Amino acid sequence: MGELQQERNQVCTARPRVLLLCSPCMGHLIPFVELARRLVFDHGLAATLLFASATSPPSEQYLAVNATVPDAIDVVALPAPPPDALPPSAPARERAQLAVVSNIPRVREMARALAAETPLAALVVDMVGTPARNVAADLGVPFYMFFTSPWMTMSLFLHLPEIDSRRAGEHRDATEPIRLPGCVPIHAHELPESMFADRSSSTYTGFLSMAKDATGVDGVLVNTFDALEPAVRDGMDGLDLPVHPVGPLVWTRPASVRVDRDHECMSWLDQQPRGSVVYVSFGSGGTLTWEQTAELALGLELSQYRFIWAVKRPHQSSTIGAFFGTKEGEHISLDFLPEGFIERTTGVGLVMLSWAPQTAILGHPSIGCFVTHCGWNSILESIMNGIPMVAWPLYAEQNMNAAMMEVQVGVAVRAKVGADRFIRKEEVANAIRRVMVAEEGERTRRRVSDLRDQSIHALSKDGSSTHVLTQIANTWKCASSK
Repeated sequence: MGELQQERNQVCTARPRVLLLCSPCMGHLIPFVELARRLVFDHGLAATLLFASATSPPSEQYLAVNATVPDAIDVVALPAPPPDALPPSAPARERAQLAVVSNIPRVREMARALAAETPLAALVVDMVGTPARNVAADLGVPFYMFFTSPWMTMSLFLHLPEIDSRRAGEHRDATEPIRLPGCVPIHAHELPESMFADRSSSTYTGFLSMAKDATGVDGVLVNTFDALEPAVRDGMDGLDLPVHPVGPLVWTRPASVRVDRDHECMSWLDQQPRGSVVYVSFGSGGTLTWEQTAELALGLELSQYRFIWAVKRPHQSSTIGAFFGTKEGEHISLDFLPEGFIERTTGVGLVMLSWAPQTAILGHPSIGCFVTHCGWNSILESIMNGIPMVAWPLYAEQNMNAAMMEVQVGVAVRAKVGADRFIRKEEVANAIRRVMVAEEGERTRRRVSDLRDQSIHALSKDGSSTHVLTQIANTWKCASSK
């Protein structure tokens, strides 16, 4: 009897544990790691992060992130589905969903094992992870979604069933934009790809089903902050679902971390004048065609600005050719760049294949502009470092993000796309100049500098996002003690 009581006392004094389940979308992993880090170090919880892999072995991007996770956070890469489980042409969303669903029994088993050792405080999933709802119900713990994109996208997501029932015809043919409370109007050409598809297609119906499932959670954490998206407060009117802005949660490792400071690009940046370098990256998953990659290279050369370019091997048929990451050593050649480009830009530009220490680069004083695909992580990292952007959206909600950053927030300039969906070298150079030297660029620099200060305050001890996350953590602790 004494040993049993001792075990119970140990459970009662142990830190309540949050179990986080992240789908294989690489853009979700970084904010999930940062959320786990803050729950552990700022709010007195323990954390186990499960990553549902889509590839075997896990990608080099996963390995790079995992190598920096503090020892206090347990990270587990769940096994990927068999390669033949879906046809090669299956959409990324279906592959991500399969990676999660195939691991639900394993998630349940691990959750029960953890609950036997320490109180479970909550199960937190991303938008793909809602099939794990029954795991939370079985264990009697709160079930939350961590939405790693902006509130505007979450608002569209929550309103989609209503929009779907009200609209006739295809969304892509609509002449009137979608208007959400406090958000920039969303025009047809800016819709996420899943809404651009035929409404009878599995791509669209699957997306609509996910939107309906989102209402089955106990609350939503959104990776944004009040000063960036004040609509997150206004937009909750009429929604029964509690929504909590807890961002910006990005990769916050200091640049002194060895893997960053020792990277070749950092010593190169140290030699460049302050604010003189254009950083170009399309995130962990974005890819361009051979022709567009070559045109971008020529545009960088034409701009006559210093640049650092994290480039991926082109993909002719997909803008998300590296959506689930790349294998270590997969890309070893720059044969897709224009002949003589590397030689002509030696000393002016630095080209790196695939992975780059983006947070360290954006935090370097020599960076003056960021050419970005407008993935939400990249936008938040740019804002937190006070870097104005050239917006070059590729997929998912990135066109919406670009519109918001240019029209509503005022920290970006959109590169103009031709009728053939191609961006010419002259426009590449022009967009960079608009940010680097024009009056327009001066306005974006002032605005992004203000937002940088506000983002830092949101995460400070007395900041809005810290306050919100403290309330949620305390709610979870109380629930676990019962």
